[in-house]
Amino acid sequence: MFFYSCWFECKLKDVLLFHKKVYMRFIRFFSLLVLFPACLSAQDSLSGKKSESLVDKINKPESGKGSVHVIQDDKISEKIGKPVIKDAITSAPNRDSKTISMSGWRIQVFSGNNQRVSKNEAFGKEADLKASFPDLSTYVKYNAPFWRLRVGDFQTYQDAQGMLMQLRHAFPAFGREMSIVKEKIQVKVQ
Repeated sequence: MFFYSCWFECKLKDVLLFHKKVYMRFIRFFSLLVLFPACLSAQDSLSGKKSESLVDKINKPESGKGSVHVIQDDKISEKIGKPVIKDAITSAPNRDSKTISMSGWRIQVFSGNNQRVSKNEAFGKEADLKASFPDLSTYVKYNAPFWRLRVGDFQTYQDAQGMLMQLRHAFPAFGREMSIVKEKIQVKVQ
């Protein structure tokens, strides 16, 4: 009987420990749900509205709730809640339009590591592409030991796939070599 009661107490402790873990996971998840919208509203400065920062909201005393005081450097306070998109907008030196750098898709048309031939081949294929698709942006880059020719600035994979089909139809000689790659792209801002 003693063995059974010890076994039962151990199982009861295991069950309580399991429920405590589940409860803590629920609290973390609920906290995330509460704090995530607060972070989003703190970064609503794109519309020009002056909003309270996340640190100010945390430091603000509320009746019936605990208090938290965040101590940090002023440089960090300046960075929190600032939109990243404004920092990413750049103006090209010889263009009037502004562009933004973001994650997107490009089509890799050529990649070669033969130092004597690959550079000329990449620029030759770029000229062929520009002749057939003058509006398509091309990028010839050297990342040792590879010369790569990538084209387009596609925000979605489907757009890149549609252009890939057109390129393969227009250039069947090097169509097998083409593939879609994820890369930072330049998108024009109005």
